[in-house]
Amino acid sequence: MAFLIDGDTDVSTKECVIVYGRILQRGRPVNMLIGHIEVEHAHAQRIYAASKKAFAALGDQCSNWLEKVIALGADGAAVNLGRKGGVIALLQQEAGDHIVPFHCMPHRLELAMLSVQRDNPMMAQLYDLLHLIWKTYHFSPKSMRELRVIGADLGVNVLMPSGVKGTRWLPHVSRALETFLKPGQFTAVYYHMDHLAGSSANADIAGRATKASAFFHNIMPFIRATYTIVKKSIEDATFVAFCHFITDVFSSISKFSLLLQRNDIILPQAVCSLEKLLLTTEAMVARPKPDGRLSEFLADMRLQRRQQQEEGDTAIYKFQTITLKGEASKLAGDDVAATKLTKVMDATIKSTASAITCESDTTKAVKCFNIFNHDSWPENQQDLVDHGADDLGFLLDHFSTVLRRNGVNTELAKEEFVSLKLLIARMFKDKTYLSLWELMLTREPYCSEHKNILHLVHIMLVLPVSAAVCERGFSTQKRIKSDTRASLHSDTVEDLIRISVEGPSLEDFDARESVASWFSQGQRTRRPNYRTWPSEVHVAAMQDGP
Repeated sequence: MAFLIDGDTDVSTKECVIVYGRILQRGRPVNMLIGHIEVEHAHAQRIYAASKKAFAALGDQCSNWLEKVIALGADGAAVNLGRKGGVIALLQQEAGDHIVPFHCMPHRLELAMLSVQRDNPMMAQLYDLLHLIWKTYHFSPKSMRELRVIGADLGVNVLMPSGVKGTRWLPHVSRALETFLKPGQFTAVYYHMDHLAGSSANADIAGRATKASAFFHNIMPFIRATYTIVKKSIEDATFVAFCHFITDVFSSISKFSLLLQRNDIILPQAVCSLEKLLLTTEAMVARPKPDGRLSEFLADMRLQRRQQQEEGDTAIYKFQTITLKGEASKLAGDDVAATKLTKVMDATIKSTASAITCESDTTKAVKCFNIFNHDSWPENQQDLVDHGADDLGFLLDHFSTVLRRNGVNTELAKEEFVSLKLLIARMFKDKTYLSLWELMLTREPYCSEHKNILHLVHIMLVLPVSAAVCERGFSTQKRIKSDTRASLHSDTVEDLIRISVEGPSLEDFDARESVASWFSQGQRTRRPNYRTWPSEVHVAAMQDGP
């Protein structure tokens, strides 16, 4: 098994640790809530102690959990995955060095894109622009009302801009880009920013300031300059084209991020999807994504050029009625490769690929599990027999403690690996990763004939690729322990989280047994017919009475 941890501060300012276990059930990985524990301090020692306490609360069935653990999954915080003083270091000291630290891949993906934002000036400009637009309308109902009025004049239904900073997962950025480029939304934002840039000094904008007049006069030049920058960015043809390009890129990245957040994601599936993502995004530089945002934008620019040439008009290029400046004429030509846009796109994709594939603290053992990715096996049978022999030897040595404890014969495991490869290549090459290993682990005679090598497959399937389940657990905690229920005991919160995430759905839940239990077993007297305040009918009756 593997276990996943994460920490958070609840509404009552108490530090909490949530612990999940990842096990196999009928050949498929399943995440199960182990516990939700309050800690006095979010130090590695306290977090590790809280994790042990959560397992101990489950009783004898988990008394030997340290002997079964093969990996720890968490976000990249040093308190969790620090090699010297983190939770993983304490766990390895007690349970063995074979335990694999695994940095949550959705978190890694998010951090990778943040590093791209810092390293790429136009990417940083785009993030800042979207963040400024979001702040303008999120914190000012009047600005949002004005934007809706402009949208109504244009005949479009404008949406509230989405934020891009401070969000947990990358699909938020994709939604912000889609909203920004929505037909009519782009134009409405441009006209409103033009209005704000031109009227920042008048009484209308001054009335929105709540500070002293001296501060207001000092800040007004900055406000005008900010709105002017937004307006100029929206007018820049290269920047607008880059927005379309990044929308296509983030569309692919968001799908990958959503895949990684699934509870049943396994390592081969994640690795294959990552390789596909890198190939897809690299191809976008040479050729825009078919039917993507950038290809539609460039096609519209070329259409405008042909129409103007046929009519003999002056070359003026627009996007949603906004006249574009800069390299608009070059983008409308047939050779886009010579433009500044291509250089920016190439730099963005290179930095993205570098950030996503950068080396992490993930051990060599994780990389060696690629030998079980049947899509990457060689076609030649002789090459297939020898494929992965060295990596298999490393895995058998690295997990020797766990394998020996479970009675695995390493020599037989090597022989079974050869026969397993030949069997899969001959009969099950078309199977998906999950269905293939579910079949091998649960069906006879496969699970008996390859029982030694399948122990390594078992380890691979429970590797904690994603810790998104911990984030979902804390989301449930925030719904339960709200401002009006801030005094709930941690045990009660854990029980309610368990009911929410592991209990039946609302449609399937029969409340009669729970109501009967509440009514008959409560420590206090139950008064279901008690009314704290008289209803309007009773008030009227009292007023009409003698």
